[in-house]
Amino acid sequence: MKKILVIDDNKTTLAMAKQAIGDEYSVIAVISGYQALKYLERDTPDLILLDLNMPELDGKQTMKKIKANEKWCEIPVIVLTVENNPQTEVECLEMGAVDFLAKPFVPQVMKSRIARAIELEDYRRRLQLDNEKKRVQLEKMKSQIIMVLANMIDTRDETTGIHVHRVSAIVETLVRKMRDEGMYPGFLDDRYVTSIALAAPLHDIGKIKIPDAVLKKQGDLTEEEFELMKTHTVEGAKILEECAKQIDDNYYLLLGKDMAAYHHEWWNGKGYPYGLKGIKIPFCARVLAVADVFDALVSKRSYKQQMSFDQAFDIILKGSGGHFDPEIVNVFLSIRPDIERVAMLGIDD
Repeated sequence: MKKILVIDDNKTTLAMAKQAIGDEYSVIAVISGYQALKYLERDTPDLILLDLNMPELDGKQTMKKIKANEKWCEIPVIVLTVENNPQTEVECLEMGAVDFLAKPFVPQVMKSRIARAIELEDYRRRLQLDNEKKRVQLEKMKSQIIMVLANMIDTRDETTGIHVHRVSAIVETLVRKMRDEGMYPGFLDDRYVTSIALAAPLHDIGKIKIPDAVLKKQGDLTEEEFELMKTHTVEGAKILEECAKQIDDNYYLLLGKDMAAYHHEWWNGKGYPYGLKGIKIPFCARVLAVADVFDALVSKRSYKQQMSFDQAFDIILKGSGGHFDPEIVNVFLSIRPDIERVAMLGIDD
């Protein structure tokens, strides 16, 4: 049975409400706003009938407290009142009331109003659930499309497709740890963690612009070829910036643009393409640099053997303050067991 919380200091009104709707609903009757708030801390009703005129904590004050609490704010509230004052109705509607019942109420009218309010609330919840399911499906589809695109780029580069999954997972593990440690408050939130992990696989998308003769070359690149290879950062940023213009929810693409453009910048300013130094390099690119290099070190390629974890972690440590942001390296090293577990995914023997 749906639960109705009735709040009224008049015991006769409470008894009448129970008699009127008790056969269809589970009725919880309290005689004050304070009692109602205590009840709400223990349980959540499906609807509240709230009297306006009560001593100490009146109906308006009670409703303000209910609507200010994120656990209770969506419970529909029907106001019980003897007043016939349009201004009072406006105030209550603005505070979140869904309907009014004049006292003394007519039982059948009360039943009808309650049924309508609950029906509308059930519909709202179903709609909310449907929207959430669609949002999750769209997020999943978005992630799958990104992974397919990133895998295509990696395959063309003759690396393993699992590389993009590992880099994304390492980035997420690292930034989640930084968030949990309280670093960068107000910046490193859940949205950022999710978005950077989603966008990380796109960091090398600019390689689609690099000719096969350069991208797949087994030996050392000439100076001219290396200069051409370096343009994948700028080209990748252009591609993702253009994509971001076409999409409303483009936050992750803007992070991807920064990662594509700056993931080869060095903390000491000796990287490319712009020679940025220190915190002038976007945070997302500084995190990606550590994850990308580490994964490349521990992965087998056609032109190199994989390194041991000890060797790879040692190189990351030695790169602190030169290639990498020292603060990020410190966190990375502090969660070595987590990084190793992620890095084991799909590593060739």
